[in-house]
Amino acid sequence: MDRKHRVVVAGGGFGGLCAAQSFKRAPVGVTLIDRRKFHLFQPLLYQVATGSLSPANVASLLRAVLKRQKKVQVLLGEVIDFDPQNRKIVLNGDEIQYDTLIVATGVPAYNVVVEDDDIKIETP
Repeated sequence: MDRKHRVVVAGGGFGGLCAAQSFKRAPVGVTLIDRRKFHLFQPLLYQVATGSLSPANVASLLRAVLKRQKKVQVLLGEVIDFDPQNRKIVLNGDEIQYDTLIVATGVPAYNVVVEDDDIKIETP
């Protein structure tokens, strides 16, 4: 029996969504894992704060974005560990096997503060 190639994408941001969408016509099964069930377009958050946009304009459910891709499964979970030797990732309470792993978990946001020619970088 032929087993479908399993692709696991860790992260539901731009990178993770693009990676999952790139397999649309490929003969693989894709599992996208994120700790949130929605994708947030952070560059427009300031417009939500000022009332120019509704929160619905900057956030989309991951399943809704990928709904036309029947071979994509979206899981809510947080990756705790990677086990490349056994080709699995460990979630909070589960393990997922993979043939191909894509890690697209993003980076933390940084605030750059400039005061009197002094530049400081702060993490939230």
